[in-house]
Amino acid sequence: MQHTLTYEKDGKKYTSKPFDFETMCIINDSHMQNEDSGYLRHCRNAVDYLFEGTDVTQDVIDKMDAGVLGKMCRTLWLFYIDALTSKNE
Repeated sequence: MQHTLTYEKDGKKYTSKPFDFETMCIINDSHMQNEDSGYLRHCRNAVDYLFEGTDVTQDVIDKMDAGVLGKMCRTLWLFYIDALTSKNE
């Protein structure tokens, strides 16, 4: 199952690239630098990475409502935790 983020603006739905090893590394690097910070800090750069090369430009991401961005970061954090705790099959 490939995890992605979605964003809707002006009636158009945008989908990110799939959560991958690089995304996990971005989150992990941030988490290891400051374990006491929350998921918003750890996952913010991963949101940028996942939408890189899609129709959602950096300018659009920078202007996202804080609540929307927070939900995306929470979703990425859950993807990250799931990847860390899942068994290799």
